[in-house]
Amino acid sequence: MGAVFRPKDLGKGYRKVIENAIKDLHPDTKDTVIRVLLSEDINLEQKLKGVLGQDRFEELLKILREREDDT
Repeated sequence: MGAVFRPKDLGKGYRKVIENAIKDLHPDTKDTVIRVLLSEDINLEQKLKGVLGQDRFEELLKILREREDDT
C-alpha cells in the first residue's frame, strides 16, 4: 500500500482535495476522516481503513496521488 499523507504535509489545497474526495460521506464521518488525517498517529492508514473501508480508502489515496502528480 502507498504512503498516507496528512493535509499539513501536502501543502495548501490538499484539505480541499480531501474534502471533495469525501464529500458524499456522512458529516460525522467527514469530520472523523479529517481529524484522523490531521493527527500525528503512526497507525493512520489502519484508522482510515476502519473509518472509510478499504475501497473508499484506496479511492482517497488515488485522488491524492493524482493531485501530487499534477504539482
